[in-house]
Amino acid sequence: MSEAATTPNRSWVWQWLIGILLTGTAVFLLSRVISWEEFKTALGTIQPGRMILLVVVYLVSMVFRALGWQTLLQRKVSLGRAILGMNEGYFLNNILPFRLGELGRAFLMGRRTGMGTVATLSTVVVERAYDLAIAAALLLTTLPFFLKMDWARPFAIIVLIVIIAGLTALYLAARHREALEAWLERRLGHLHLLQRVFLPLIRSLLDGFSVLTRFEFFAISLGALLLSWGIALIRDYLVLQSLVPTAPFWWAMLAISASNLGGALPSMMASLGTFEGAATGAMVLAGARPEVGLVYAIVIHVIHLICSSIIGGIGLAQEGQSISQLLANLRSNR
Repeated sequence: MSEAATTPNRSWVWQWLIGILLTGTAVFLLSRVISWEEFKTALGTIQPGRMILLVVVYLVSMVFRALGWQTLLQRKVSLGRAILGMNEGYFLNNILPFRLGELGRAFLMGRRTGMGTVATLSTVVVERAYDLAIAAALLLTTLPFFLKMDWARPFAIIVLIVIIAGLTALYLAARHREALEAWLERRLGHLHLLQRVFLPLIRSLLDGFSVLTRFEFFAISLGALLLSWGIALIRDYLVLQSLVPTAPFWWAMLAISASNLGGALPSMMASLGTFEGAATGAMVLAGARPEVGLVYAIVIHVIHLICSSIIGGIGLAQEGQSISQLLANLRSNR
């Protein structure tokens, strides 16, 4: 087998090994602090009727999230196709490490819209930047309610500043793309290989980021994501109220921000372990029992896994491409 063929395989092996290490560490730490008898008792407080309500609220939140991505795609697809495409990525995230499903949905949607993988991936980057900024803002908002997470303030502020600075830089790059492309051509003009490979890549990225220069698309996409987060907050509060009837609303704000920031870390497929570990740790620092944090995380995670796998599976079936073929395409596009 050639070196070109073995290098991607080695890369994927290392990704799996790192993911296993991080997930295994999170699971080990959780096992050391959880009382499984209390965990079973807490889990038993989630009634079937409440689970149905949580699924409905989750799906409504998903629709607004898909509306945000559809807008970032400059409405080149229907809302229904955006929902399917978004969940195709989630489904792939459920079975692949390191959130490689984001690349998968960019490839599939880029092929469908004709935008290409790179331009579509840039819309996913903007969506994730929105998410991180919102999560950091929520984390900052909850800090005055307790004193045990003073260490998180600098982290949240740094994340928020970096994301805002990044979005601003992307906006300026897209706004002044002609000047940027001219500057790059002058710099890379004598490097013909880089000019042929690098400049088309930059142009595709700027095509996707150009949505930030159109106020209507920017406002609607950000507004839809904010609504999606607001509805998700209601979902999370319903879970926490089932577990602790006196739970304050800021617990939900803390839990959703911490779990999303934790879920963004590299890990095994579906953010297993890191999502639960971040949520449980945040709840413990807020004063809740670790069992409450773990049950909350598992309920939210299971709803997401089941719904995204069903909807994403439907979307992939309509694509007419097997998962093995898609993985081969992803490897060749990386």
